[in-house]
Amino acid sequence: MKDKRYVVEMHIRIMAKDDHTARYKAHKLAKKIGAEVTEIGEQPFASFNYRKLEDHSEPISNEKTPF
Repeated sequence: MKDKRYVVEMHIRIMAKDDHTARYKAHKLAKKIGAEVTEIGEQPFASFNYRKLEDHSEPISNEKTPF
C-alpha cells in the first residue's frame, strides 16, 4: 500500500529581539523540519494583540542591513 500525503498546519512560538531575527529563526526552523513559513506575527505574552509582519520572507543572513 502506498503512503498517503498529509498536510499539517502548526503554530510555533519563538522568542526574538526584533522582526528580522524572528524571520531568520522561523525560516531556519522550517528548513530543519521540512516546512514552509506562511505567516509571522508578533504577539506579546498574555495578550490578544497581534501584529502580522508584512514581510515574512527569509532574510539573506542573520545580520540586519544598515538601510
